Amino acid sequence: MQNISTQQGESRHGEGQATTEGSLEGQQRSAAGPTLLESFLPEADIVLNHEIVVMATPEVTYAALRRVDFAKSRSLLLRAVLALRVADVRRARRRLGLAPLPAPARVSLQNVQDYGQIKLAEKEGSEIAVGEIARPMSTESMFAGRTAAEFKAFDCPGHIKVASSFVVTPYGQRRTLLSYEVRIRATDTRTRRQLFLWDALTAPLMKLVTSRMLRHVARVAERQCAAQGHRQASC
Repeated sequence: MQNISTQQGESRHGEGQATTEGSLEGQQRSAAGPTLLESFLPEADIVLNHEIVVMATPEVTYAALRRVDFAKSRSLLLRAVLALRVADVRRARRRLGLAPLPAPARVSLQNVQDYGQIKLAEKEGSEIAVGEIARPMSTESMFAGRTAAEFKAFDCPGHIKVASSFVVTPYGQRRTLLSYEVRIRATDTRTRRQLFLWDALTAPLMKLVTSRMLRHVARVAERQCAAQGHRQASC
């Protein structure tokens, strides 16, 4: 695997919109048309993205992405951050009277609803988009059971909308560009100020966590590709 670029910046416009430009993946998809993520959250206050080259085919990479359990990453940082999140969600589910998470908890793109997130859309073989809506510092507010259509239309004050997606793109011969983008938008000015403060405090950590997430997917995909290589020369 090879990190090729990390674009993480804030160029505020108007009340505070932030944009990120310059990534290779961003340049490629701008020519190919909008992503699922852009269709669900076209305007954002903060945009973060990161990408990595995976030494495996897009098919193998996408299959790994769909099944990977991030809680099993070898990264101590990622496991620690996810453990805190799981504990917070457990408390929220208990207070709301929801069924508890299994033990050990699995953290994957297949069970995002267990964590209050919304499976927005999937473009088979190339992109998976996930969203969440919450009030600041209120995990319980994520469990409102909203649909993808409701996410797109939601604009009630006092909330933060987060949309994220993984995109798999062919990159040379038997390689893949795996990218992850997060778009965040506050629904009113006061909440936007809180959002920018939160971002200033946590941006370095989020950058590291994102990198560890992509590396974990890359390792799983490359391991699978190596195993297939013993049987056929497809990777």
